[in-house]
Amino acid sequence: MKVKIDYIIVGQGIAGTVLAHTLIKADCSILIIDNPLLSQASRVAAGLYNPVVFKRLVKSWMADELIPYLDRFYLGSEKLLNTKFYHKKKIVKLFAEDNEKEFWLKKANEEVGKYLSKDIGDDFLSEILINPMGSSEVLEAGNLDTRLFLNSSHDYFISKELLLEEEFDHDKVQIPEDHVEYKGYQAKKIIFCEGFRSTINPWFNWLPFKLTKGEIITIKLKEPDLIPDEMVINKGVFILPLGEGVYKVGSTYEWNELNEEITEKGKSELISKLKKILKVDFEVINHEAGIRPTVNDRRPILGLHPAHPQLAVFNGLGTKGVMLAPYFADQLVKFLENGDALNNEVSITRFQ
Repeated sequence: MKVKIDYIIVGQGIAGTVLAHTLIKADCSILIIDNPLLSQASRVAAGLYNPVVFKRLVKSWMADELIPYLDRFYLGSEKLLNTKFYHKKKIVKLFAEDNEKEFWLKKANEEVGKYLSKDIGDDFLSEILINPMGSSEVLEAGNLDTRLFLNSSHDYFISKELLLEEEFDHDKVQIPEDHVEYKGYQAKKIIFCEGFRSTINPWFNWLPFKLTKGEIITIKLKEPDLIPDEMVINKGVFILPLGEGVYKVGSTYEWNELNEEITEKGKSELISKLKKILKVDFEVINHEAGIRPTVNDRRPILGLHPAHPQLAVFNGLGTKGVMLAPYFADQLVKFLENGDALNNEVSITRFQ
């Protein structure tokens, strides 16, 4: 006798976890299958979200729509899980050239200006930061403590008997005409949220992923709390306060050596960039790496397999997973449950 549920979710990274909470809220029965040892990308990530693209000083794609979902979803999750992991912060952009100030003030009067401070500072934390060109702030930014969010969600799913900690075996999937079966379970659909491991999924390995390896270091300053907790510093790298003089610094981008192993090259690159910002000494206390599930067109991937509609995918969130996941998990659930249309820019059909 098969155990009948609505959905099986494969993977408990950011995509799978946010989707699981969203399905539960929609009164759907679920089972999550995840081997936490297989991929560390979501837990390694700093979880920053930023409504501005620094290179061109324009709004991040769909920022106006995404940010309200962030607040509702993650604040609601904090109440559900009784844990604080969602933090509103300002990103302090240190200018590299003098003409950046004029460009910033020009953009502050355009549509993106709702996210840009019009105040230009000339001495922000000048006692510890190398900041000769001045700085300004990005508003409506922040970070999710991804490790704490995922671990708290893990414990919640375990307590509700919704999570199996094992490696998913694609060979055990059976696809009858109107449902899908896996081991002792029968579901309407299996939703794959496997991150970069989608490249070895026999049904979705054709999707055009352009995977990116990233490395991050954690540092400790001799004097704690030199950078306010509500600030994130950005100039070539980000410096994210974690409390008690500890900061996360990242990140690198590597498209060729796609593994989750830390490298001296990555560490040296981050230290070199950090020394161009910090006047004070620091020590590296941790070094991590992960593979981001980025896609060629830098849009998430949602939808059903073209030949097997019992199989679905929620993936490709890339570097903006924290920002994209709540909105598009909601869109996917409405598509699956109510038949609502998916945005063509994110639907899997754009690759067919």
